[in-house]
Amino acid sequence: MTTTDKPNFITVKFDEIRKDPTHRLDPKYWIRKRRKNEENLILAKKLAKHLILHRLWNGLSQKKIALDLNVSHQQYQKFESCTNDILYIQVAKIFKNRGWSTEILGSNPYEVLNEWIKRDYTRQDEQGNTIEYSSEHIPKPDKLTKIENAWKLLDLKAKKNYYKNDK
Repeated sequence: MTTTDKPNFITVKFDEIRKDPTHRLDPKYWIRKRRKNEENLILAKKLAKHLILHRLWNGLSQKKIALDLNVSHQQYQKFESCTNDILYIQVAKIFKNRGWSTEILGSNPYEVLNEWIKRDYTRQDEQGNTIEYSSEHIPKPDKLTKIENAWKLLDLKAKKNYYKNDK
């Protein structure tokens, strides 16, 4: 570049930025690593519910999962509470180390839970009738109660936690 050459900047008017749904023209979005919005909150909650579901269903502690990622259990706890974002590569590492399929992450966690309950807690009586856990004959599994309680707490606090560190 010679002393007479000047950089070629493009001037963009505010109206053009406002019309751009991807915000690629707005410089304040160029420096952000991530954007916290309602759509991403929904995805963060869904992912957190899957992490909670898999961990509790398999009887694991947050500390054991944190070891898979080489992070503290407090850091992993922040992933499950939507306080911090977890990267897909971290989720994939957890699932690979535990032998879980990542394909399930696109599914509704409530539907996955119902499928697992049917798979693991349905039995046949002496006459060959199918009895599901919801029947008075089969008590509610303790891990199901733990999962439901963790999901309720997540639903109550996720929005506050998600936007807590966003400035």
